[in-house]
Amino acid sequence: SHAGETYSDSPEGNYHSQNKEKSVIEVGTLLTEQLSKKGWGIAHSTKYHDYPDFTKSYISSLETVKSMLNTHKSINIAIDLHRDGRDLKTDADIQKEHERMSTTYKGEKVAKFFFVVGMRNPNVNEVKSLAEDITKFAKTKYPELVLPVVEKPVGKFNQYMAENHMLIEVGSNGTSSEEAKASAKYIAEILDEYFKQNR
Repeated sequence: SHAGETYSDSPEGNYHSQNKEKSVIEVGTLLTEQLSKKGWGIAHSTKYHDYPDFTKSYISSLETVKSMLNTHKSINIAIDLHRDGRDLKTDADIQKEHERMSTTYKGEKVAKFFFVVGMRNPNVNEVKSLAEDITKFAKTKYPELVLPVVEKPVGKFNQYMAENHMLIEVGSNGTSSEEAKASAKYIAEILDEYFKQNR
C-alpha cells in the first residue's frame, strides 16, 4: 500500500519517495525471491498506491488486491509490506530509533519487524490471532528480530480481503534499506515454516 516508504539511506532524505532501491519494494522483491525458492507461488505488486495521493493509498491498494485475487484464484495469503515511521527531528532521535528497530544477528546488522492489526476489520479476531500466532512462532526461532504485534484501533488496511492477511512492518525510517533487506531471509523462513506446519 505504501511502496513509497523508504529507509534512512534514501538520497532524498525524506523517507518517502519513488527511490525503489532504498524502499520497501526492494525488501518485498527479496522476500518474493526467498519464498519462491521455498516453493511458494508469488504475485508481487510493485505499484505505487501512495502516489500521487497518499491519503488514498488503501483505496488504491484495495483495487490491486481485488484484481490479483481475481487473476490468481488460489491465493489465500496476502502480505502488505511496510516500514515503520517515526517523527525523527534530531540525530539523537535517529540513533534511538535505529537502536529500537535493528540488531546484530550472526554478525550482520538486521532490521527488526512486527505485525500490525487493523482493529476495525470485520474479521479482526482472525487477523489478530494470525499475527499473534506467527509472532509467537517467530520468537521461538529469532527472538531478537521480532517485536510484539501492534493494534491500530482506527483502520482496516484491507485485512479482510484474504483468508490470511498480514501487514508486516520491516525496519523503520531509522534503519537502512540494507538492514531491512537482511531481514527478508528470516521472515521468509518464519512464514514458510509456519504455514507448512499449520496447513
